[in-house]
Amino acid sequence: MRILTAGLGAVAFALLSTAPASASVRQQNLRAAGDVEFGYSAPEISEDGDHVLWKWTVTNRGSRAAHDVVMTHKLLPALPVTSVSGPCKAAGDTVRCRWATLAGGRSARGVIKAELPENLMGTVNIKGRIVWRRDVAPDPVAAAPAATTPTVVSAPAGN
Repeated sequence: MRILTAGLGAVAFALLSTAPASASVRQQNLRAAGDVEFGYSAPEISEDGDHVLWKWTVTNRGSRAAHDVVMTHKLLPALPVTSVSGPCKAAGDTVRCRWATLAGGRSARGVIKAELPENLMGTVNIKGRIVWRRDVAPDPVAAAPAATTPTVVSAPAGN
């Protein structure tokens, strides 16, 4: 019997674990910078132990739109990604999801499924990073259209 844990930060789940993630675990995994946040659910390991699945959520908590939003997911160790959802594309152990615009107050959700090779031992992690541009309120004195601020980058601290 192989022992495998799928971890996210300080949270680890044994291969045979079937306990759902509690709200507090999901909240612990929420990473934020500015108005756009992202988080992962607890990993779900298939009954046969051959695959792991993460559910993710990206939320624009602000009132203004975020533009050119790019969410990058990285699997450690490198695992073959077998399926992704949403506007996402897998390339090796990295998954990128892109949105031209994520309106204020809106969320996007998806899943990432990866293969767990038979010889894999140890811990599996997923890390995320999100970048976006946000609108800047127009200057009431200036006649020029609204500008955009530099790209905002968010990466989990300590990972």
